[in-house]
This record gives sequence, C-alpha cells and structure tokens, in this order.
Amino acid sequence: MSAEDTPRAPGEEVAFQAALLLGRLRALRVTSAAVPEAVLAAAAAAAAQTGRRVIRIVGAEDGTGVLVLGWDGETAPAAGLAVPSWRLGLPPVPTLVWAVCLRAAWPEPELAPFPGRVFKRAGILSLCSQLGADPDSVERALDRTLPDAHLIAADGLDLCLGPAVAALPPAVVEGLRRGHHVLPVLDEGACPSPPMRQRSALEVSGDVSQAPEASDHYVVRSAVATLETARKPLPRASLPVLADPAMRSLAERFLLPCGRHLLQTPDGNWITGSTDPVADALVEEEGGTLTDVERAVLALVLLHTVAIPRAQGRHRHSRWTGEPHTVTLTTLASNRKISKAAMSAALRRLRAAGMVAESTTGRYVPGPALDRLTEHRSGMLWEDLILVGRPDGHLAAAVRRRRGLASPLPRRDNSVGGPAETDRP
Repeated sequence: MSAEDTPRAPGEEVAFQAALLLGRLRALRVTSAAVPEAVLAAAAAAAAQTGRRVIRIVGAEDGTGVLVLGWDGETAPAAGLAVPSWRLGLPPVPTLVWAVCLRAAWPEPELAPFPGRVFKRAGILSLCSQLGADPDSVERALDRTLPDAHLIAADGLDLCLGPAVAALPPAVVEGLRRGHHVLPVLDEGACPSPPMRQRSALEVSGDVSQAPEASDHYVVRSAVATLETARKPLPRASLPVLADPAMRSLAERFLLPCGRHLLQTPDGNWITGSTDPVADALVEEEGGTLTDVERAVLALVLLHTVAIPRAQGRHRHSRWTGEPHTVTLTTLASNRKISKAAMSAALRRLRAAGMVAESTTGRYVPGPALDRLTEHRSGMLWEDLILVGRPDGHLAAAVRRRRGLASPLPRRDNSVGGPAETDRP
C-alpha cells in the first residue's frame, strides 16, 4: 500500500496533504495552486512555524495561479551567518546575468520588483558580453540556471521575472533596493521593452494564532532556516542550540508538519530531510525525481565510488560520503549505453541537485544530498545497487521477492539507445 493509499482521519489527511504540498514546493519550487483551501491554509500555517511564507501568484490569463515558497522577514537566512559558503546559491556568471535581468525588469526601485517589466533576451546577452561574461555561459544561465531557479521566465525571446522573485523576503528586497543604483543598465534604445504582463502575488494566510513568538522559538526557527538552506550537513559547533534536547524537540515539532525532520549524521553533524511518507508520495507522483539517464549516471557514480571500493575492503562504513574514492567521466563513459554528452549533462544536473560533487576538477564523488536520506531510504539505495551490480545474484533475487519485482530481462550487448533497466537504481 502506498503512502497516499494509507487510510487517515479527515484531519490527518489534510495535514498530510499540506505537508505533501510543502514538499512539492521544495522539490519543484513552483506548483499549481489548484488545491483545496483547507490544505492550502494548513500548509501556510505549517510553513509559518518554520518562518516561511506560501505565496500565490495569479496572472490575468490564469485564475488559479501557482504557489511558491519564501521566507519571512525575520527568519530569512542572511549572508555572513553560519558558514555561508555552504549555502545554496548561484555561480558567478548566473549571478551577473540575474543582476542584469533584475535591473531590466525593475527600473523603479521604489516599487516592488515583482511582477516587473518584460525585457528582451538579446539585450541581456549583449550587455553581459560587454561586461566580460562568456556568451555560452550567459546562454546557459538564461536557458537553464535562472529558469530552473524560477528567477526568470521566458516566452520566446521575451523574458520576465519568475515567481521566485515574488517570494523574496522583505529584508532581501530592501537590500536589493539599496544596491539598485549599481545594477548594470540595459540600453533601452537598442532593445525596447515589450508591454508588461499583468500578474499579482499575495501571501496565503493560515491559522497563525499559535505562531511562536518566544525567544527560544525564534532561535530554533533560525537554526531550521540554516539547515534547510545548507548544501551539506552542518557541524555541531555551527548550531549549538541543537545540543539542548528541548530545543531539538522544538525543531522537530516545527519541521514535522512541513513533511521534514531533523537528521544527525554518524559523525554528529546536522541536516534536515523529507519524512518517508512525504518522500514516497513525491516519488509516486514523480515530483522532483531524476530522469532515467540521471538515475543511471548516479548509479554508475555510486558503483565506482562506493560499491566497488566496499567490495574490495576500501570502504568500511555505510555512509555514501566521506571517503576519498573518486571516478572520472572517462571511466563513467565506458558504459556505452549512454553518450558522453548525455552523461556530462546529467552530471551537471546531479551536481546542481547535490547528488554528485567534485573532489577535484573532473573527479566525481557522491554528493551531500545523500546525507539527507533516512536510514530506511539509504538501505533501499544499497539494495538498488545490488540490483544494478549483480542482478542475477541471490541477494538481488531476495530483494526482488521482498519488493514484489519481476526477474530482470536477460542482458543484451546493445550500445544503442538509452540506459538498460539494470542501469537504473
């Protein structure tokens, strides 16, 4: 029985759907607002406990709109606090491109940046090139990096600010407003702006009567914000508040309605992850899951950096990270069922998702996102590697029987097409 099929009381079902909605927002960043109002209100209330806001964006052509998740003014992670280099963020070239896009869409700093004006792709490319940015890197930022982060949206050659901008906390908007005069300015005469599109953003209200106001609640919310935006587990010394059992319990109480929980790695570091029921439901609806090629490449990375070294006695624990075993693209490309170009593209996306990292240039290791797996899901991933590495073995047969899976098809030496079934974790 799947997570969504488990019988629940009406109140429990609303709470679960609210947690699933917040999980969907975290995985996809933007999702449809076509959900029951009770679920939407419960999600907004749960988000408020962790210092977050649910924003509904409605366009003139769409009465339902979309939802996006942001931070409130007090809890939003600030630069300069608790190992900022470990936080998620844009690389240098996409940051420059985003600055140019923001200024093009937001000429009047006294107004809110969202929805802003429509601007032309050609003007962004031209100005960024004049500022010394590599044209190919600028195009990748416009075509993939910034749209994936929902910081911009494209309609052909016309661009506009994306829904993530509507969720920027007031403190961030105020900081951008103070620095507005240093943002690079487009030549309006060379590339006139198209007409504005009508869009509006409103914060979804929930029952915030029980929103925490005590000082220890604020400290815990700040710790949760740090964990939720961390790229990898944070050392205990960075979050001393979690050494107190009462504060850890409070953090768990804030996270659970959002479908999240607190995890501690074997070496004592802290990170957050999705609860198993929410993760199972997201997988079932394919919310934020990897593509077939990405799964195949991740499986190959784990085989070469964890499974094979462990079989050779060089990987002596059950963690995915922390060992120096690496693999290169050349070695990965020896699997001829995936082209080298497709493998390179998959590695870029896996790195962006934190599933794969580079120890040095061109040498890949398992990424820090794997530390967010619960013990149960980590065990399932180990079983997946058994199915990949030796699908005809006794352990693989036992795994398939327990999961109710069919026996694998016979292997065929075929270098054409996508990855074979046994290449997928």
